[in-house]
Amino acid sequence: MIKRLLFRIFMMLAIVVGIMSYIASMNGIDIRQFVPTFERPHLPSFKLPTMPAIKLPTGDGDDVPPGGISKIYKWRGDDGSWHFSEQLPEGVTPEKTIFLNAETNIVQSLPQPEKTQEPIAAIDDQAANQPATQPINLNPYSQQAIEKLLNDARGVQAIMDQRNRELDQAIQSQ
Repeated sequence: MIKRLLFRIFMMLAIVVGIMSYIASMNGIDIRQFVPTFERPHLPSFKLPTMPAIKLPTGDGDDVPPGGISKIYKWRGDDGSWHFSEQLPEGVTPEKTIFLNAETNIVQSLPQPEKTQEPIAAIDDQAANQPATQPINLNPYSQQAIEKLLNDARGVQAIMDQRNRELDQAIQSQ
């Protein structure tokens, strides 16, 4: 009831404003003088901080890279494939000279443990007694589906716990 009333009032106002602007424009009155004008806001100006000048070798051959930085050449071979090397072959002009810092992005990996063929232990007695069957299209809200989901979650948790123990042992052995 109130929505219909507000809608009617709004529509009547829109119609009245439209008729008034039409009559005003027919009489030579510019209605834009009654509409407020908006100017773009003036944003403050700022300067970016200056960066210190870092001089790296230019790749002319005369420059020697500082310690820890490797000079890598990139060029295209005769077959069209890209080649990368620290030493440029004779008669080849490099497409690009790349400087790599050898001390960045170093992540030591954990040693891979020896894989053993141990059978995965049953999570509980119920899972051990269940025969291996084909997946059944169950109602996701049935008791069987919920029990299967919980058993699967327990199996995943056991695998993750075993993985965490292996990682802890690998870290402690280092």
